[in-house]
Amino acid sequence: MKSILIIDDDQSVRDGLTKHVRWEQLGLQVYDTASDGQQALEKIKDQQPDLIITDIYMPEMDGLTLIQKVTEEYPDIRIIIHSGYNHFDNARKAIRFGVKHFFLKPSPVSEIETVLQEVLQEIEAEEKQKTILKTYQEQKPSYLAYRKDALIRNMLMNRLSSNDLPSEKLEMLDLEQDSPLTVTTITINRPPYLTKAHERDWQLMKFSVGNILLETIEAFAAEHHFTTHLLDYSDSSYILICFQPNNRIYLEQLNDQLAQQMMDNVLYYLKVSLMMGVSNAKDGIHQMMDAYEESMRSLEVAEYEEWNKIYRYEEVKEQNANDAYIYPFETIKEIHRAIADKEYEALLSIWREFVNGLEEKQSPFYMVQTISINILSTLMMEDHSFDHVDNQPVKKSSKIMEVYEQPTTKELLDWVTDQIQEWIEQVQQSLSGQKTSKLVERVKEYVRDYYDEEITLAEIADSLYVNRNYLSQLFKKVTGESFVTYLNHYRIKKAKELLREKNYMVYEVSDMVGYQNSTYFSQVFKAITGVSPSEYF
Repeated sequence: MKSILIIDDDQSVRDGLTKHVRWEQLGLQVYDTASDGQQALEKIKDQQPDLIITDIYMPEMDGLTLIQKVTEEYPDIRIIIHSGYNHFDNARKAIRFGVKHFFLKPSPVSEIETVLQEVLQEIEAEEKQKTILKTYQEQKPSYLAYRKDALIRNMLMNRLSSNDLPSEKLEMLDLEQDSPLTVTTITINRPPYLTKAHERDWQLMKFSVGNILLETIEAFAAEHHFTTHLLDYSDSSYILICFQPNNRIYLEQLNDQLAQQMMDNVLYYLKVSLMMGVSNAKDGIHQMMDAYEESMRSLEVAEYEEWNKIYRYEEVKEQNANDAYIYPFETIKEIHRAIADKEYEALLSIWREFVNGLEEKQSPFYMVQTISINILSTLMMEDHSFDHVDNQPVKKSSKIMEVYEQPTTKELLDWVTDQIQEWIEQVQQSLSGQKTSKLVERVKEYVRDYYDEEITLAEIADSLYVNRNYLSQLFKKVTGESFVTYLNHYRIKKAKELLREKNYMVYEVSDMVGYQNSTYFSQVFKAITGVSPSEYF
């Protein structure tokens, strides 16, 4: 309950306000009264109220002087002036101190209560705004970290041109397009004793490795003044991207030093084996996928050599140059696209052709495992589009472990095929509307909140972190109408409410419900209602 202090040199005024205003119903409590500004200031120092009601002309210290001091020393206190009519011009001077609320003597109780309600509403609105701002500030680092991860993942898996990177996304990473970069893939070897029954121990070990890597990276980057980003990429790997504007050679030197420090620190503090594949430096961030491909090729030799070693692409690129396995980025990209767009037949076709190619080339088993984890992780990320994600972390860890339990390439590929088919069945079941009503409700909530702005389904899909095509199919499946049809009907419903008030012109209503073109608005209105907006009056 908010507190209020009443200040007036007339005892009857103080008593009348205290007695007749319905303070409790307003959510207010009169904690004290004062007869002049000096007395009021002393009481405010002892106990700061939320509001004060003050007269202007009083002995010792007048109301304007009090208002000036309160505004300077206690800016959060709301001030209401209660003044006689012949003094009201003087009361206007208080406006320069930020006072916005007045009522004259004598005023009906209802008028006084109305003013008090307005002030309380302003306080409530400001408190909500502060809460929203505080929540935003608290969540902003996590949100930016998520967005950075998403952008990095996209650039790792998609070969982009410099024109494909919007400036606002580069600003989010605090980078320029021509910033040289290196990519280092860090793979952790799961010890044989950490079987499926010890999944918790393995996750704890991987988490510990991540912490050591991050601490090493942050200290090194701060000392040498260059930008880094560590990505938790899969169940057994991290990817480090390092940026150094305008100095490619220096970047390679720094990256080599950092890789060695990370290796030394992990081996010193933990009993775990790892290996690192380091790319050559690239000229711009649009070449991130090329750098990632080089880091993965650097790790291919680990299938036949040793762990706890750094493999640099510059050193290993000539090794088995004629028959080295090439990581199938383009095919993986096609599979990701088919998963995102829910193109089931295309997905199965691409995967089966891919499997045949892997078997013919006799690909290293380690690489087949890596590819399988990549595909499996993408399927699980798409699961966030549905409502069956309660046990997502446990499910993901369990599935990843099953990759390592497959003893041969053929058995692993057959198992992944089963996982793809199972995922397709789950998606089709979700599209039937059995598990997706919450997602559709989120779309409707978005329309209710922003119908008066220019909105698209693509924007809503981005805000919900789901695929736009999937959301479009789902919305029509559940509601029986397209998103555009639903949005138009909702806007026209709001337009009809505004037109019935007879306070606005047609073009004003058009703009108020989200249509930038009043002619188009009239066409939509007539198509839905059968009459034009002007005829609806």
